[in-house]
Formats: sequence, structure tokens, C-alpha cells
Amino acid sequence: MNNNQKVSKIVTLSMAIALVTVCTMIIRIPTVKGYTNFGDIMIFVIAAILGRKYGFIAGGLGSMLADLLGGYFIYAPATFVIKGVEGLLFALIYEKLKQETTIATFIAGLIAASEMMAGYFIFNYFMTGYAGAFESFITGDLIQGLVSAFVSVPVILAIKKTKFKLINQQ
Repeated sequence: MNNNQKVSKIVTLSMAIALVTVCTMIIRIPTVKGYTNFGDIMIFVIAAILGRKYGFIAGGLGSMLADLLGGYFIYAPATFVIKGVEGLLFALIYEKLKQETTIATFIAGLIAASEMMAGYFIFNYFMTGYAGAFESFITGDLIQGLVSAFVSVPVILAIKKTKFKLINQQ
């Protein structure tokens, strides 16, 4: 790999992290225990277009940065793991299904969103107990997961139809 390819990968990853952070922070709908945002949509798009590594790193770091910048410091470590695994899981399932269809993309989104919901439920359970975790799940995580899985499908399929390729992708 030459220097131009290395720089291109660093810039691409940096942009992916920034996109997740910005999409998480710009559209922020407050809920009882946090907020609902569009960051997961971007995580799914990045994971589908750029793959596992980018999905994991951009999902984890981008979402964690949004928590830190938004004042949700206590969630930052959990968010790094939960959202990173969400991006990785989406990419793995999307690749495994080997179909660029609405159903396959939606299934990948639902499974990845389910991991996110379960991760935050477990984290919130230890932070606030069962009632607090359940309340957060119903008022935020469930809505965010379903909206993200649904909205990401047409975005991903539209980008895939363009036969999008990075300069250094083979």
C-alpha cells in the first residue's frame, strides 16, 4: 500500500467518524433517558458501503464523540462498544446475505439495531435498575432502532445503485 492509499484510508475513516458524530448531534430528539438521533442510519450506511472495519470504528468513535460533546459522559464507554459492535454486526450480516435487496438490508438493520437496544438495556439496567432500563428502551432505543433500520434501507440501496467506489477500492 502506497502513501496515497494510506492517506486516503485515514481521510475516509475520519470523514466516516465525523459523519456519525454530526448525524448523531444534529438531529437529536430528547427522550426520557437520553435522545433519539440519526447516527445509527449513518452507521448502517458506512457499514454497508465501506465494510466491517469502518462500520466498527466509525460507529464506536463517532457515537462516543457525540456523547462526549453532548454531555452524556457516563454513556461514552458503553456507546463506544455498543455502537461499534452495531456497525460491525450490520456489515457482517449484510455481507453474509449477499443480496442488495430491501429485505436483506432491513434484516441486517433490525439485527444490528437489536444488538444496540440490548446493549443499552443492559447498561441502563446496571445504572438505573429494571424500571429505568425498560423506560429508556421503550422511549428511545426501540424507536431509534426501528427508525434507523427502516430509513437506512433506501439510502443504502440508492448509494449501491450508483456503483459508488472509493478511489483506492479495488
